[in-house]
Amino acid sequence: MSYSRWINSEFYTYWCSSKSEEKEDQIFMCHTGLLEQHELKYGQVKDYLVDKEALMYDLYIDEKGADELLGYMRSFVRDVDTKYGGEDKGFEESNYG
Repeated sequence: MSYSRWINSEFYTYWCSSKSEEKEDQIFMCHTGLLEQHELKYGQVKDYLVDKEALMYDLYIDEKGADELLGYMRSFVRDVDTKYGGEDKGFEESNYG
């Protein structure tokens, strides 16, 4: 499942298949350039949702990019929670994708 593609974003993001069937092992892939990619586990994504500055620092992106990426991350968390149970409250529907 893709959340963003190069055609409409500076990111290419998707839920990457994982050999594990554990919720915490699900992977959010984020390509920030042709040669730059970040493989983030579910827990890491949840941490970034409450710490935008850490996301900006770790992925070398500006605030506008972080805001866009956080929307994709919320969609990923929502989808993982839907598949594995345990709905999270407080995350808005993504404005992107």
